[in-house]
Amino acid sequence: MKNYLEKGFWHNSFYPFLSIKTFMETLILKPNNRAAEKAVQILRKGGVIIYPTETCYGIGADATSKKAVVKVIRIKQRPAGKRISVAVSSITMAKKHFTLNKQAERLARAFMPGPITLVVRSKKQRKQAVGFRIPDNKFILKLIRKLNRPITSTSANISDEPNLYRIKDVIKVFDGKVSLIIDGGNLPEVMPSTVFDTQTKKVLRKGPVSEKDILDALN
Repeated sequence: MKNYLEKGFWHNSFYPFLSIKTFMETLILKPNNRAAEKAVQILRKGGVIIYPTETCYGIGADATSKKAVVKVIRIKQRPAGKRISVAVSSITMAKKHFTLNKQAERLARAFMPGPITLVVRSKKQRKQAVGFRIPDNKFILKLIRKLNRPITSTSANISDEPNLYRIKDVIKVFDGKVSLIIDGGNLPEVMPSTVFDTQTKKVLRKGPVSEKDILDALN
């Protein structure tokens, strides 16, 4: 899959791999009101959280903060050049940050919230592309609404390692590296979201939403 996401807030070309040498206390909470409030506090301060989605666990940080995104890149040990998609709580929030053409809006209304990431254009840098999704998880949608900003939606794993679905694996890998882990229990092992480029009309990554489903929705 080609690199397709936005240079700047969601791109790490300027930040080479940096290992995590510090240890922090990681809070582990079930997805409830207290956890949502705590997560928002952490995100507003530039912190990083782990959260459950309808696919695998994800790493969340304020996607509008370069410093916060750099933390995600370091934690994942992600090599330079790969880009990070974002999660929003609604189509309205997506339109605030991105330019949605008719096809993008049609697909968003057809499949979101759900396991699909749509590649669109950034409003801030019009020539740059960014992938966004609306997770099908009530807790995370509530959290993003409270924060009122997009969060990163990259999978919670070390780069090139398998996606994580069991909470004990999440804790084993990320305890001491993030501020908060939202314990959503063990998740069904569902494929990561389908990635569809609304400009080229190509599937960049196969996932739960098939190419046929997408073409049927567009037609």
